[in-house]
Amino acid sequence: VDPVFESVPTLAANPNVEQIAAMSPDLVIIKGLTEDATATGLAQAGIPVLYVNLETMDGFFEDLANIGAVLGNPGRAGEIADYYRARLETIDTALAAAPERPEVLLVSYSARGAEVAVKVPAAAWMQTAEIVRAGGDPVWLEAAAPTDGWTVTNFEQIAAWDPEQIFVVVDHSLDMQEVIDTLRADPNWAALRAVHNGTLYAFPRDIFGWDQPEPRWILGVQWLATRLHPDYVELDMDAEVRSWLSELYGMDEAAFEANILPRLEMDVR
Repeated sequence: VDPVFESVPTLAANPNVEQIAAMSPDLVIIKGLTEDATATGLAQAGIPVLYVNLETMDGFFEDLANIGAVLGNPGRAGEIADYYRARLETIDTALAAAPERPEVLLVSYSARGAEVAVKVPAAAWMQTAEIVRAGGDPVWLEAAAPTDGWTVTNFEQIAAWDPEQIFVVVDHSLDMQEVIDTLRADPNWAALRAVHNGTLYAFPRDIFGWDQPEPRWILGVQWLATRLHPDYVELDMDAEVRSWLSELYGMDEAAFEANILPRLEMDVR
């Protein structure tokens, strides 16, 4: 996508004001909702800051419009917004005929040595928004943090929820199929409705996961809708992924086949 990407200067994680200012930027874009010490320090150095939200769909469209204005290309920002809204409208129209919302659980699965952590996302986070927009009923909301962070949960709580479908966000360092196979082989998990009915899925990913608050969230919503309401939402997700990369990033078929397809993991269960 960007032939000079390797030569773009980078900063270490959590850089200070001096390190950022040394690069003499015209503008600094920061993910967040409120002004912090970094922005205050940059303002004192005469460097403006633009905050982006990314954690909500409405926030995404606002961020997109702002970035388009900053780059002097509001027309392209509008085209991208239309692309997303058209796909959301397709899902909304299809779901209008769906009789009910299935009970759904989305968890993050990570492992550090022998320690395994299973967590649920905050009520205000993109992962929750994707489930709701795709026509699901998130069963974990009362147990989740209201606005920030992931909340650790245990199997007893998962068994009490016993949702119709479970979606597992697998840590990028782990093999998705191995994680799903491990859960299915666990006698406790095997007793859950979702496992018994074959509706325990790993959340899709290619280079990045489709659950994240980044542009791939639209693919996550589309895929979820086809899993939650297969009788009402019929989408060729392979075609949708190719279209997304082509229309938003200008990626041709050869680049897709070489760089994305080998890393595309979808419908792992």
